[in-house]
Amino acid sequence: MTLLHNIRTVARYEATILRRSWFFRLFSIGALFFLTIMNIGLFSPVGDEPWGFISIPSSVPLFNLYILNIGQAVVVIFLAADFLKRDKKVDTNEVLYTRSMSNFEYIMGKTWGILRLFLGLDVIILIIALIVNLTSNKMTVDLLSYLYYLLIICVPTILFSLGLAFMLMSLIRNQAITFLILLGIAALDIFWLYFRFSSIFDYMAFGLPLYKSNVIGFDNLLFILNQRLIYFFLGLSFVFVTILLFRRLPQSRTYTVLSYFFMVIFLAGSAVCTFNVYSSYRKDTDERSLVIETNRQFEDRNFVSLTDAEIDLVHNGNSFEALAALKFINENNDSLDKYYFSLNPGLKVTAVTSGGKNLSFRNTNHIIEIDPLKKLLPGEEDSLSVSYSGTINESFCYPDYVENIKEHPYQIQMLNVHKRQAFLSDKYVLLIPETHWYPVPGLNYYPSNPARIKVDFTNFTLKVKPAEGLTAVSQGIMNSSEGYSVFTPESPLTGLTLAIGDYRSDTLKLDTLKYISHYFQGNDYYKKDLAEIRDTLPLLVSGIMRDLEVNFSTKYPFRTLSLLEVPVQFYSLPRMSTQTRAEVQPSMVLLPEKLSTTQGAGFKRRFTRNKKRMERNNQVITDKELQVRIFNDFIRNTFISGEAFTFRNGIIINEPTRYRLGPSFYFYKNNFFSSEFPVINAVFESHLQKVNVPGEGDYGFRSYMGSLSDIDRTNLIFRAGSFRELLTMHPSIDTIRLIITMKGDYLFNMLRSKAGITDFNDYFRKYVEDNKFRRIDIKKFNGDINAEFGFEFYPYLDNWYNSKDQPGFIITDVQVNEIVVDDRVRYKVTFVASNPEPVAGIFNISFRTGGQGSGSRQTSLNVQQGVSGAYSSSEQGRGMDVTDISRIVMLGPEEAKKISIILDYEPREMLINSLYAKNIPGEINIPVDEIKKSKNRNGVTDGEQLLESVPKISFPGEIIVDNEDPGFDLGQMLFQGPLKKMLKIESSSGEIYQQVRRYNRPNYWQSVVNSYYYGRYILSSVYTAGSSGDRSVKWMTPIDEAGYYDIYCYVGKMSERVTISGGGNAPPPPQEEFRQESLYKDMHYKIYHDEGVEEITVDFENTDAGWHNMGRYYLTPDSAKVELTNQSAGRLVIGDAIKWVRAK
Repeated sequence: MTLLHNIRTVARYEATILRRSWFFRLFSIGALFFLTIMNIGLFSPVGDEPWGFISIPSSVPLFNLYILNIGQAVVVIFLAADFLKRDKKVDTNEVLYTRSMSNFEYIMGKTWGILRLFLGLDVIILIIALIVNLTSNKMTVDLLSYLYYLLIICVPTILFSLGLAFMLMSLIRNQAITFLILLGIAALDIFWLYFRFSSIFDYMAFGLPLYKSNVIGFDNLLFILNQRLIYFFLGLSFVFVTILLFRRLPQSRTYTVLSYFFMVIFLAGSAVCTFNVYSSYRKDTDERSLVIETNRQFEDRNFVSLTDAEIDLVHNGNSFEALAALKFINENNDSLDKYYFSLNPGLKVTAVTSGGKNLSFRNTNHIIEIDPLKKLLPGEEDSLSVSYSGTINESFCYPDYVENIKEHPYQIQMLNVHKRQAFLSDKYVLLIPETHWYPVPGLNYYPSNPARIKVDFTNFTLKVKPAEGLTAVSQGIMNSSEGYSVFTPESPLTGLTLAIGDYRSDTLKLDTLKYISHYFQGNDYYKKDLAEIRDTLPLLVSGIMRDLEVNFSTKYPFRTLSLLEVPVQFYSLPRMSTQTRAEVQPSMVLLPEKLSTTQGAGFKRRFTRNKKRMERNNQVITDKELQVRIFNDFIRNTFISGEAFTFRNGIIINEPTRYRLGPSFYFYKNNFFSSEFPVINAVFESHLQKVNVPGEGDYGFRSYMGSLSDIDRTNLIFRAGSFRELLTMHPSIDTIRLIITMKGDYLFNMLRSKAGITDFNDYFRKYVEDNKFRRIDIKKFNGDINAEFGFEFYPYLDNWYNSKDQPGFIITDVQVNEIVVDDRVRYKVTFVASNPEPVAGIFNISFRTGGQGSGSRQTSLNVQQGVSGAYSSSEQGRGMDVTDISRIVMLGPEEAKKISIILDYEPREMLINSLYAKNIPGEINIPVDEIKKSKNRNGVTDGEQLLESVPKISFPGEIIVDNEDPGFDLGQMLFQGPLKKMLKIESSSGEIYQQVRRYNRPNYWQSVVNSYYYGRYILSSVYTAGSSGDRSVKWMTPIDEAGYYDIYCYVGKMSERVTISGGGNAPPPPQEEFRQESLYKDMHYKIYHDEGVEEITVDFENTDAGWHNMGRYYLTPDSAKVELTNQSAGRLVIGDAIKWVRAK
């Protein structure tokens, strides 16, 4: 009892002293004030109530303690490391040395005192959060999660920080050095260590996924406990080390022995937990590597095609038993003497039979190698049955994926969520095709070509016996018999999904299509929030489906669409072989519990906010109309065109939402395959599942942030190799998406250019409908195209797949004439398009016009950055909706054509999409500066004229040095410090080209691209922040002949006026829509000539676009040089090209 009394006495004294500390008081007051405001602002009825937080009640304590824990981890360092100095300052050492108190009692008392003080603050914060939680009528209360998170997050962090601070102070006995070390460790955790080796070094739980589901709770509880116990035990062991190091004669031999004993025990406990966490990490990594190596061993084998599968499954808690009866056909050109199937490595095969006879088989990790009774000839069918049981190994699902919560985060608001691909427990089961929970004749990943995929359309029948009280859900018509649920899909499927849980279901039947919603009990909140539209819901849903069918130019292929609610931790990973995510399955969409990760799912809050806004604006709208708007907006953002933006490594990446229904209209309906070009299905998928939505897109935002468009990023990627070579380099998922989309757009536009845009689209829509649920060899498709249109595309595929060469387009002599045709004013656009490169290419043309029905549906966003920063984005040629394309032009090697196009409405801007080409930017915007009136009614032909040769773009007597040429000197590059090099942190100028940024301006010369800059293929310039003239760039060129030269600089900006010759006033140019203060003002050039150096100031803002004459100077050979400094009164300085023209 004396021991406990002394510990309590020291703890009470320590807590009292700390409570009087101004440092702790300020932190406590600040934390209480800040988190109270945050709780009211986020979780209360008067706050924002973001649905990601509101939908999962455990997010309330998690958010509060996540924020608080970061701050108190730092504060604990200061208070704990101060203990020796403070004791000496207030003379408490004398008390310690004279009283009968052991080191054990003293240090343990101080530890408990500090821990109790901070836990008290945590509890007060949690009480405030709980009160706010109770005031919300949209949230339930998860009371136990308040206790769980307090123990999981705060206790280990505080204890580890205390122990480490005590130990270091006892060893070093220098407060400043101790502070520096401890703060360095904290900073390393927050910025560098938290995501490495499965968060094993994350003592603050800064990045540790701790999200708790309402359905299954913590899905990774064992991992969480081991990770947090590492620092709990380590903190305690440091405390006992401090007891042994404390410089005072020990008063008790017993306590000394106990200190050694507990120090060793807790160190051992920490070591065991560390081993468990690291073993989990290594096991996951090794299993993924094993899957890849096994796939590499079997990827060249021939597989059968699965036509029918009957699966009988019994759920047994954390495992299941199953019998799969499989029918298949040999669609290969060779006979098969072995059958190969893939089955999740967590499942064990017990028997393989065929016709009542046992077949011999061998397991190589997840591959089942079966010896048939006889060879299977091409075109022949066979069948067999496989008995197996076990559990699911989730590492198998995405073997090429490397877990990194920094590079591939899954967050709700700011809280990390653990990613799961399957669930198998006594209360809940979710098995998706990607887990290979039934035998699959194919591989989930092909190491030599990650974009390759094998797809079979299979007639499934599933018989499931769920645990008592649980409901099974799968695709197809469900019948119950003797405790079994039998599912019979009405169409062939590419894969089968099974869920078992406490589900409730609602059904809406419209014509021949049935919509089914499977949700967890109590999660149907939307019925109440959208009660006004219950009677009109059938009309809304059928209208949305019609819009989808119009967008994808095909009918929805299934008779049902099921919406299945799954735990929030379910998260499919992107695959290189397809852009389809596992959240979308054939005739089924897997949605997170209470729609927690979807945009706009907080219907009630959105309704209240919009209602108040409309009342303030004196707008009248009924509750029903408003709910219709909210519902339609949610459906569009979730299932049709929603996009998610992520900022990764300084690059803005746009990813479609995981619930888009596009795969239902192609990937789960059609399949094109080729042994020679295995990527062909992914290429078709990327093009056909693209949805063009007018006025939507990410390029405007990305350009505003300085990032390039997708087409420019892709063409830069293709500099590294051919399509085939890039795929074998194992690029990132984003890179795969870009290059496959580019090649798909190029291939389909080539087909349209030869067959005709409308004719090809009409033919292809019918073709995919006639071949629904079939695998189509690309050679057969080539033959069908030849029979219909009289040309073959297959010979082009070799260059398309294997060649690195790119065409390059030069657009010159653009003229627009106002003409009269049949007593109607029309507009004739003519220009010359050249391709000087030795390979053929294709580009699309569209227009931004001033009239209605222009046929141009490009996304266009003009932001006037000074006068040269306007940009626009076009989706022309993307997807089956090509109403925005006015012409597709194909240019052969070293070929030029004069193009003539007749328009019904006055053109404001011509847009060229160069697709796969050397052009940067690939989307070239050419404003219409002048429209000439023509009285000649002849010569109004619309077409293409082949020119005899490629026109020259330079003239005798002139020398041009662009910023892309060897004569351009960029000066000093960006310096990268040694700390960045050591930690492998890249500098912010990682991209070769960017867009001009209005904010966060670079202090180095950065290359930027824009249609208004000068260049051959790459229309670029360099810019930097305006300053005092300490940085400069130079243009230099040798001069062969002495004499006087006119020297020009290129002013790259949008033209400010449009004139119509002989006509009235023109409408304002597009740039006038958003006029902002110019970023560019005075540009200071230094011209070097025979008589010295002359400084020239160019008023960029008021100078006309194009070549600007800076004066005439006498130059002798080797003396031509022009320099531009960063001196300017404007925010930015920009330099493009310099031209020397010999005076006559």
